[in-house]
Amino acid sequence: MESLSNWLEKLPDKGRYVMLLAWLLGEPAIKQYATWEVLRKRFNKHHRDDILEYCEIDACRLLIERIVVNEPDLFIAYISAMLRCGILDGTYEHVADHIDLVFRTGKEINTICNHLSDADDVYFDICEAVRETKRKHKKN
Repeated sequence: MESLSNWLEKLPDKGRYVMLLAWLLGEPAIKQYATWEVLRKRFNKHHRDDILEYCEIDACRLLIERIVVNEPDLFIAYISAMLRCGILDGTYEHVADHIDLVFRTGKEINTICNHLSDADDVYFDICEAVRETKRKHKKN
């Protein structure tokens, strides 16, 4: 990793090349190989600040304390219902990542993602209530 980082430091457009490598390492065809996945994770961890800067994301903002969720299962069920009804847009993985970024649920991202996909079966009434609310707003 050091020689790659040293090479990147010498480039006049370092950010562009960091992003190209991040996108390359993020390709599904590359990610399917365990050794490349290890390299991708190390690369992203090592160049996290460069990637955030290139995407114009304020890394300092991420250091704020996350909001505590007292009832994480119920909260995730509400979010799941909003996803399934189209109020929120995104994949379960994307939303789980953002939930973990903003809220302190006490759960890992994979667990949040699994709960998002399973929550509709467990909290069917919530999803129905959200759907009904959405129907009412469409009529108005």
